[in-house]
Amino acid sequence: MLLRSTLSLAALASVAALLAWGCAPASPEDDQELDGEEPTEETDAPVSNGNVEQAMSSTCSTASIKPLSQQIIDEMKCMAPNQFVDVPSRPNLVMGEAVFPYLIKPARDRLVQALDANPNKTMNVASMFRTVAQQYMLRRWKEQGRCGIKAAATPGNSNHETGLAIDLSPNSSWRSALESRGYDWFGSGDPPHFDYFGPGAVSQKGLDVEAFQRLWNRNNPNDKIDEDGAWGPQTQSRIKKSPAKGFPIGATCGSDADPQPDPQDDPTPQPQGEPWSCDGSTGTTPVEGGEYVATSFGCSVLEDGTVISDPGDNCIPACFSQLKSSGVCSSSSSGATCEKQINWYAADRDRFGCGTKLRVTEPSSGKSAIVMVIDAGPACWVEETVDMGVVDLSYRATEHLFGGQVGVSEKQMVKVEVVSADTPLGPQ
Repeated sequence: MLLRSTLSLAALASVAALLAWGCAPASPEDDQELDGEEPTEETDAPVSNGNVEQAMSSTCSTASIKPLSQQIIDEMKCMAPNQFVDVPSRPNLVMGEAVFPYLIKPARDRLVQALDANPNKTMNVASMFRTVAQQYMLRRWKEQGRCGIKAAATPGNSNHETGLAIDLSPNSSWRSALESRGYDWFGSGDPPHFDYFGPGAVSQKGLDVEAFQRLWNRNNPNDKIDEDGAWGPQTQSRIKKSPAKGFPIGATCGSDADPQPDPQDDPTPQPQGEPWSCDGSTGTTPVEGGEYVATSFGCSVLEDGTVISDPGDNCIPACFSQLKSSGVCSSSSSGATCEKQINWYAADRDRFGCGTKLRVTEPSSGKSAIVMVIDAGPACWVEETVDMGVVDLSYRATEHLFGGQVGVSEKQMVKVEVVSADTPLGPQ
């Protein structure tokens, strides 16, 4: 994660590790690991008093670690507010004991549309979102030949961890309703499985892994691991010994920090926000009223073709892997090339989430631009210098809004609003 720390006309560098994120493949068949259904037991699985490894060995239901999984989900919702959302109940929607009803918002909205358009058909969901801890159990059962698991993706690589996937049983009666709304049926290799590839299909792959890493570090300050969103030996060893009933300290913004609107409401509801505060590495809650100080950072191409290569920034966005995997930037691009290709971007991931699009307006002129959140920052100590929220913007965006680059000391104000994922980037 790179924390943006702009204090002058040119953006200054800050310290942290690059966050590695992934994304869903361009189609269900491309590079997707084959995954299977979750097993269910005849009776409700008891929550284990032990750790995840013990729960894995003694049950055949991921419901045995449900409290830990819920903490991971709550942390994800802190990290990606307004992207990773609840699926509301419907009379014709039936979900299994271990199912967590969460998807990215566009996938959620299209699923609800399909349900409401077919009130006389019942949708039985066998699996929807899975946490990395659940996927670890499935993978171990598959490796051990237990619990009837024939296929299970590597933890961190299941599309059920991205907020884009659902499993239905049976699937045939819902295929046309879902496919007409942006879902693709995986096929005979995984018959119950559907992936959302419609408008706004931004994967949250790796977010659950990073959420677990953050929870582990918060509860184990003397045994910290990298918060990089990547599955590996460090994360695996901590998953195994994590308490099935959850950590003593859960998500920092609380289990209901991101209340979800009814899908019939405004498709781009605005976060209510809170008065400005920033007491960690970066701000995590949108500021009440949406007013921020704007700064310039990163690598951009100006309107006249001038190329900006910020000497105070490494131009490696924290969402780099996600941007490449989703096709926003090419897989062979460098961080600087990616930023110049997007050109209209912001760094405020921990408030708004990677991939979120924002309308940024300069109040006095009324000029506005649509930008995409691609990086982490600004640092809390930067915001403390002006005692208010700061949003870092690309040089191209500040050129349009202010006629040039701006720094935090100038206190150039903008109004920031979340817009829908399909809104084109650029000036408005």
